[in-house]
Amino acid sequence: MSVANPPNANHAASSLEDDFCVVIFAKAPVAGRCKTRLARGVGSRRAAHIYRAMLEHAVAMTRAATCGRVLIACAPDTRHPFLRHLARRYAVTCHRQARGDLGTRMARGIALGRRYARRVILIGSDQPALAGAWLHEARCALAHDGPRAWLAPTRDGGYWGIGLNRPRPQIFRGPRWSTPRVAIATRTALARQGFAVSEAPVRNDIDEPRDWQRLSIGLRSHLARRACLPDTTAFDPT
Repeated sequence: MSVANPPNANHAASSLEDDFCVVIFAKAPVAGRCKTRLARGVGSRRAAHIYRAMLEHAVAMTRAATCGRVLIACAPDTRHPFLRHLARRYAVTCHRQARGDLGTRMARGIALGRRYARRVILIGSDQPALAGAWLHEARCALAHDGPRAWLAPTRDGGYWGIGLNRPRPQIFRGPRWSTPRVAIATRTALARQGFAVSEAPVRNDIDEPRDWQRLSIGLRSHLARRACLPDTTAFDPT
């Protein structure tokens, strides 16, 4: 026996989706200017290929997981041909990333998303394992009344994603970025601002050669294909 949706259920689901925006932080995939720590083990050119593959993977997976708005905050600007390719292929909008330290740029990234939606998720492009229901869970976590946050921590003490349903630039002031205490400091800042926090399971970012080596062969192969390389040996740092 089928059960009809309750009145306004479809409208409520649509409103939930419409009031949601994902902002992806991205750099132009230029050798020597992206993934510099990874480049120490694999070389600048390979590191740029890996980054390009992960960036497109992040955009494609996010676009497939939501019909809401997806934005790319680009550094140093939006002119790189690959960034324009992503905008055309995946129907996303590119914006120039704000200047300043990482905290300033992230606060501005949230503000950018708030132009289009009340609930904003900001993610990096260093996270290749984007399968699963993380975006749905983030969207639901931010749907509650009151100040709500969603945090996606990494094993190095940072985080690859953060979502807010209130604009609070203060959250991004104070942490010493690229240190093992970034996530801890952010949790403390969220608590001081009165946010209830939901967290995703801890994951690895791809910052160092050993991070790349930890990936499954299947995901390496997928990223290699996305980067238009013949096989995973082109990405093998060993």
